[in-house]
Amino acid sequence: MILTETIPASLIFEELDGRPLYRKGYKKVLENNLSPEEVMGCSFIQGLIMRIVSTCISRMLKGMPYWVVSGETGLHVSHGNNLANDVAVFDKALIKDTFSKSYPDVPPKVAIEIDVKIEAGQFPSPEDYFSRKSEKMIEFGTERVIWILTENRKIMVMDQSREWSVYEWDETVPVFDQYQFCLTDLLKEEGVI
Repeated sequence: MILTETIPASLIFEELDGRPLYRKGYKKVLENNLSPEEVMGCSFIQGLIMRIVSTCISRMLKGMPYWVVSGETGLHVSHGNNLANDVAVFDKALIKDTFSKSYPDVPPKVAIEIDVKIEAGQFPSPEDYFSRKSEKMIEFGTERVIWILTENRKIMVMDQSREWSVYEWDETVPVFDQYQFCLTDLLKEEGVI
């Protein structure tokens, strides 16, 4: 059994409902089979999808009152709830200090996640984790949470109704208002598939 007091803070990916959630691979770091740096990033396909989707949404929203940020931007929801978003769309009017070194404490309009990046076993199933995280973000005021899953090539979307919509990669996924994307089309445009 690993005591949480012995786990370095650098191996915490997020904090949800007052619980630290450890990065995928953290146990191998504690066993000295991986370095901490080897579990910090995402895979190539995750990073590529993050960049492609972020660029697509940035282009769609050009000239609009939104900022699109990417790269596991932190989000302070409440005490004991500090989350990370792969891609997030923020209303510019809600961000009071763009030069702050703190996590934003306002909800993104939309959050996009690429895969689950926490160690298995911290929730009964990966679905329980992304459901709880999505619910927490919707409660905070996020309009839509989109999960792009690379293993089964599905896209899961939760909106303020708290109902899940499931899409294939080749289907059009709503972002908000009239904005949408088709992941297969984006990947084809970039020569990925």
